[in-house]
Amino acid sequence: MIDCVVLAGGPGVEMGAQEAARNKALLKIGRQAMVSYVLQSYRRVQEIERMVLVGPVEELNFLQAEYALETVPESGSLLDNLLAAIRFLQTDKPVLISTADIPLVSPAAVEDFLHQCASFEHDFYYPIVSREDCEKKFPGMRRTYVSLQEGSFTGGNIFLVNPTKIEPAVPLLRKFMEHRKNPLKMVSLLGTGFVLRALAKKISIPSLEARFSELFQISARAIISRYAEISFDVDKDDDLLLARQILESEQAQQ
Repeated sequence: MIDCVVLAGGPGVEMGAQEAARNKALLKIGRQAMVSYVLQSYRRVQEIERMVLVGPVEELNFLQAEYALETVPESGSLLDNLLAAIRFLQTDKPVLISTADIPLVSPAAVEDFLHQCASFEHDFYYPIVSREDCEKKFPGMRRTYVSLQEGSFTGGNIFLVNPTKIEPAVPLLRKFMEHRKNPLKMVSLLGTGFVLRALAKKISIPSLEARFSELFQISARAIISRYAEISFDVDKDDDLLLARQILESEQAQQ
């Protein structure tokens, strides 16, 4: 069994000036707030036991009873909010970390990721999705990809961590979190040589895992996921529109 942290804090809504929500997680999609879709999916994953939602507590408290979760006040940046949740949980069990802006995430996608993680004994697992799978699922979706020896990949919006390894890695983690939306900038933090090799498509997944593990003094593993919804986050008006089209269509068919 694992615990789950959903990060719903941060600055105000940066899209849809006409939207009433002050927090992106509370943007309405159909009949529900965006974060509700995320929580619904995680509540259907059997491996998840305890769930914590980090953000503006007064605005999120209405979700507590429905999803049997605990709330933690936001503390500033995404990393600060993650640290607040880890300290609140006081656990040494693996913790699934997720952003609140991935309303299309499915239980199957999360279960597949966790099942792949269960085959290994590492401190950090991060899903990557191929360009082919992303474009097949979401034609025209704009993402930043990194070309590796094994193919062209983008990153996901969930990861599994050993919570005891978070605090010592905070300085470097802060830099990586700042560039989490841009895989190329993340690669640049691994060293100039990695950037040049990335541009020449000469980096392999094992070499990235080894360098990341060396930098953070942890054991890291990349997980190739076929579920493109893990990489779909609502960052732009176009993303919000697509999420609404997909989920409202599903609701209309129910």
